[in-house]
Amino acid sequence: MEKGKRKREPIRQSVHVHCPIEDAFRLFTERFAEWWPLALHSIAGDDAEKCAIEPWRGGRVFECTRSGEEIEWGSVTAWDPPEHLKLMWHPGGPADSSQTVDVEFQTEADGTRVTVIHTGWETSAVPVCGLQGDHSIGWPAIVQRCFAEFVSSQALVAV
Repeated sequence: MEKGKRKREPIRQSVHVHCPIEDAFRLFTERFAEWWPLALHSIAGDDAEKCAIEPWRGGRVFECTRSGEEIEWGSVTAWDPPEHLKLMWHPGGPADSSQTVDVEFQTEADGTRVTVIHTGWETSAVPVCGLQGDHSIGWPAIVQRCFAEFVSSQALVAV
């Protein structure tokens, strides 16, 4: 580690959703484009049309522009439905990034606990990632608001 630089703690965001674990995993992955806040978190900005996670180990995480260009955000490094998803994460950056996004799904009494753990985020030079206490931006907003609100709008039956 370079002198004067310290390793930052991973970002950890967790939310309880009122649905079975299989539904939580499916909504997070298969319907990623429906809940991800693309207007705020995309590479192409206003030209971004959708985003996707390919459902297999080695699959891509990417966005598509209105003109059909695909911009890679990362790749799936672990695909273990319905308990675990792990991504090499580098939206708009080099593919050899050391960032990972680990998503864990755990059954709870009346639904599922979804936990996102982002490590290596400081390498992206995007300080907003580290604002864990601010629930209006970054991972707090994405997990606590966007994903959780999307799940609750689906009228799924809790376990």
